[in-house]
Amino acid sequence: MKRLFVCFLAALLSAFGSLYGMPDSVSREVEYSIRDSVDTIGNLYIRAWSRLPSVLTFVNEDGSVTVCTSDEETKTTYVYEYSAGLEEQKTLDFENELGQLGAFTKDGEGNYYFFYGGRTTGRSVENMAMVKRDREGEQTKVFKLKANTPSSMDGIRVPFDAGTCRLELSGSMLAVYFAREMFSGHQASYGFALDKDSFERIDKGTATKIIDNRTGGNTQIPYTSHSFNQFILPFDGGFVFADHGDAYPRCFTFAKFQRESNTRRVHAFKFPGAVGRNATYAEMGGLAKTPGGYIFAGTYGRVAGAPRNLFILTFDEALNACTAPVYLTKYSKEDGHAGHPKIAALDNDRYLLLWERYRFSTQSANSISWSATEYLSTYMLVIDEEGKALSDIREIEGVRLNMNDVLRYNRQNGKVYWAVNQDGTSVTLYALDPENG
Repeated sequence: MKRLFVCFLAALLSAFGSLYGMPDSVSREVEYSIRDSVDTIGNLYIRAWSRLPSVLTFVNEDGSVTVCTSDEETKTTYVYEYSAGLEEQKTLDFENELGQLGAFTKDGEGNYYFFYGGRTTGRSVENMAMVKRDREGEQTKVFKLKANTPSSMDGIRVPFDAGTCRLELSGSMLAVYFAREMFSGHQASYGFALDKDSFERIDKGTATKIIDNRTGGNTQIPYTSHSFNQFILPFDGGFVFADHGDAYPRCFTFAKFQRESNTRRVHAFKFPGAVGRNATYAEMGGLAKTPGGYIFAGTYGRVAGAPRNLFILTFDEALNACTAPVYLTKYSKEDGHAGHPKIAALDNDRYLLLWERYRFSTQSANSISWSATEYLSTYMLVIDEEGKALSDIREIEGVRLNMNDVLRYNRQNGKVYWAVNQDGTSVTLYALDPENG
């Protein structure tokens, strides 16, 4: 009966969405509590650091959609499989390998990959694990790391601290990148790469050089001190890593990782203010591939007393340098702030931007109050790789965005998917047609 209700609701909401130009959506209740993935407080876009996503979405090669979340109290991972038309196909659940779910992804054969981490006080404790499961949820591989793993610069005492976790596949390479607290109490990024079949580590440690446009060592993962948000963009042959850095460096910083090649780094969009101040008055939205390189979306206000606006940066393929920012909104204090920006590459060299707008606030990024600054609405815009608008800015009122999970484009039907939780006990999956949204 519950399955029939979910399918009926999916059909009803899909019809409603198509009729009124809103995204199609389907919701399912769960019997456990989920942390909000939506900014229900109404001021988390101002916070200096980001939050670990609680609901994650992935579009499979056949166009089906996977949603993953967890019961953080019982340490149980849940997987919900949907058709492209939002009909629920199956569910899986299993115990976490350890600690907390950080991120998940899938390969073309339907295998699942999960990364888990747990806080510890012991350096020799295995507190991180990558797990591979087949399409039926049976565990086939596991790779564990100790808290004081080599090349970690004082270890990983608290995974996912003051930031996020990302997990992506490029060919046979599986890369994870996340925020962590060291045993010294310092916060920074950490990551590594495995061969997805052998589960052997293939990276060669951490590239710690932070000078502009310098390379790291051969097959090295980047390192950013005070990394308050992380991102991985897979491309054919490697990954581009992105950080919202506050200390070394204090800027949005990017690194191109390829096996048996030096890791190229570029520091873009530097923030004024002292190293380690935390407040940058910026928010990272993500990265997408272009024919000539990469495009990045974010928001920025420079100081607490200025409204935040949406902008893009573009990079060449070699990641030599980036363009000056191109601003896509011109909000005044009366308009409010742009928050929680998202970007996804569509077909035909077009890029979808989504963001939310909030009532203006001068609230400090380092001391978030629990009084909302008021969510106003959600917006979308399609642009080319230079930031030229290919559509009008359209309002999709009341359709909330996942604060830190990415948008997933479905090449089978041209729709963009994401999932949210905003009431603690349900998951809503959206499918937006950029042509009709």
